[in-house]
Formats: sequence, structure tokens, C-alpha cells
Amino acid sequence: MKNTLALFTLLIIHTVSYAQITNPCSGADDDEPCPLDTWVYVLVFAFVIFGAYKMYHKQKALSA
Repeated sequence: MKNTLALFTLLIIHTVSYAQITNPCSGADDDEPCPLDTWVYVLVFAFVIFGAYKMYHKQKALSA
């Protein structure tokens, strides 16, 4: 379980590290966020939900 949690955390940190911090869309208006950066957070959230779902079903199958 600890190894799974460590890998899960590492993958989340790795995914978030690809988000651009300064001027994400060069030449674009600074007031509007770059769509890529906005979707990175959605993908991380979806990954967390999917991982929790899979771990829950795996734990449920082991206990039965």
C-alpha cells in the first residue's frame, strides 16, 4: 500500500510539474489562461478519482 501511495504521489507531482507558470501562451492576452494549463489540473483531478476508484475495488476484491 505504501509503494502504491508513493508511486501515486510521484505521478501527481510529475504531472503538475508540466504546468507552465509564466506566460503560458506566448503572444496571447495575459488576462486569459492558456487552455492547456487549465486542462492539466482537470487531468490530475481525474487521475486521482480514477486511482481511488481502482484501489477501492481492488481492496474490496481482496477482502471478499
